[in-house]
Amino acid sequence: MRSSTSAGARTGTSAALRSGALAVPVAVSVAGLVAAAEAPAATAAPDPVPTSSPQASVAFRTSDPRLSDPGALARGIAHPDVWWTLDARRNRLFAVGDDGRTKASYTVPGARGWDTLAIVKGDGGAGTLYLADLTASGARHDTLTLYRVPEPAKLVDAALAARKYQVAYPDGAHQAGTIIGDPAEQRLYVVTRAAGAASVYALPAALGSRVVNRLTGVRRLPFGVRGGAFAPDGRVMLRGTGDVRVLAGIRDKVTQVLRTSARGDAIAVAPDGRRVLIAEAGARPRVVALPLTDGPQPKAGKSTPPAGRAVSDPVGEYHSAKETVPGGMLGTGSLAGLALLGVLGGGLYLRGRRRRVRD
Repeated sequence: MRSSTSAGARTGTSAALRSGALAVPVAVSVAGLVAAAEAPAATAAPDPVPTSSPQASVAFRTSDPRLSDPGALARGIAHPDVWWTLDARRNRLFAVGDDGRTKASYTVPGARGWDTLAIVKGDGGAGTLYLADLTASGARHDTLTLYRVPEPAKLVDAALAARKYQVAYPDGAHQAGTIIGDPAEQRLYVVTRAAGAASVYALPAALGSRVVNRLTGVRRLPFGVRGGAFAPDGRVMLRGTGDVRVLAGIRDKVTQVLRTSARGDAIAVAPDGRRVLIAEAGARPRVVALPLTDGPQPKAGKSTPPAGRAVSDPVGEYHSAKETVPGGMLGTGSLAGLALLGVLGGGLYLRGRRRRVRD
């Protein structure tokens, strides 16, 4: 006659062995998946970026003796036949034609220290100029000052009224390098100035004159930036030391590098999108032109904001859809596998325990 105690022990042992036999491969599978998820994914070496040293030509020379150190260069919107520029030492705004002659100059009473500018389309299709004090002396600041000035309707010497705004970085002090305006989305971006790296920040859609407006981080760049401009097709030109890097879009990679000996940080793109212009300093400053090749264009819909977001809304932190879950596709599959194995292991354990209780 068998003892019920010994039979129960054998049954429990058998259940435990069955459970253990299943637990070993489960543990091995889990360990393998964890190792696979943590292992760096094998990636192909990035394609080399085309680099060239194109022949520079002189687009025009400025003839105004008051304009010896152009701090910016932006094509007019209300006046598409002029370039807006400034001389930071004089706090004066200039409208210059393609022949280099000054068509009008403006003072901006109450605005001090501005050393660069950008332009975007404002209400009713008119242009809006943003003058910025970027502290070009090299100081780092938590905030910077912007002045909003409507593009004048008439090209005659005058004084322009400005509204002042304070904007703050979300992550501490920086030295700003440039502000650039996206002609398609009417968005403004601040790019920091650094020797070996830079960061891009977006301004909020609506600026308040009585509050400190917070910038939104967009991306980091692994190279220094001293100036920048958007092309009509959405490409971005970023001026470094000795080169101009062409990006397919504000969030995209570098598609072309132009080496140049031109001296100057103020850059722009010709209306036809075929040349990048660099304004130099001097008694009669030259504006030199570098030819642009037809590089990769932004994907269709790349600049279109997500559904429910107005075109002028600020962009959020830059995260690729592929990076929303750590580890990408492999990490997502591994996590799903771990969760499934956990459920199976728990079920087998409870099943064995119930059998032992019945026996």
